Amino acid sequence: MKEIGEDFKTIFKKDRGLLGWMIVQFGLGAWLFLLPLLNLNPSKAKTWIRYSDIGNGYMQNDWWYLIAFSVVALALGIGHNLLGARVYTKRGRDVARLFMGISILTTIIAIHFLASIFGER
Repeated sequence: MKEIGEDFKTIFKKDRGLLGWMIVQFGLGAWLFLLPLLNLNPSKAKTWIRYSDIGNGYMQNDWWYLIAFSVVALALGIGHNLLGARVYTKRGRDVARLFMGISILTTIIAIHFLASIFGER
């Protein structure tokens, strides 16, 4: 745990650009975390939960399936920042920025995917 704290201190002192990418990733992860929680409707028996290539496209199921997106958001928002700090120390600045860029892109795709499911209601 101390090592990760030292990694973040180094990033804060030496690479503000990567720190900015980490803040963006955390913000997008928080957005992805809150989006399904704010759109839950437990009073409905069934709600739009996911996209499938089979059948009509969107599927309905129990509302609590949407909580899985919040779990993924924690992994993307917090976990990838921790991994990015470790990559910075072990592999360098360029690889850490590439990792954070891919992570941000993945989170944006997940937000778009989730927003399209909520748009189908």
